[in-house]
Amino acid sequence: MAKIRALSIVVPLGLVLLTTASPAGAYIIEALTSISADEAVDKPTLEKAIRAAVADVAAHAVAFTPTVVSLREAKLVGDRIYLFVLLADAAGEAEIEVLKAASARPSLDRR
Repeated sequence: MAKIRALSIVVPLGLVLLTTASPAGAYIIEALTSISADEAVDKPTLEKAIRAAVADVAAHAVAFTPTVVSLREAKLVGDRIYLFVLLADAAGEAEIEVLKAASARPSLDRR
């Protein structure tokens, strides 16, 4: 009897949460990946390795289809090149533009 009572409370609560919850408006993610520094033999080989690593992140690290994929920074640490990759969907791309516009505006310094 206790199981039925608990189930009768949990199921309606779950339905309420499912019907009132809304998905996120925008997705913006910064991911970290790395490649071996040995792949930096020459510029074409390095570019190919970076493109492959970024494509791998875009395909496997996020659960949305990115419309923006940007290599933000690369750092050599030891024998690895660490790549900081920004990924965003269409709504996230719009949010990035809003942030850029807001940071470009001069701020009023009131003292």
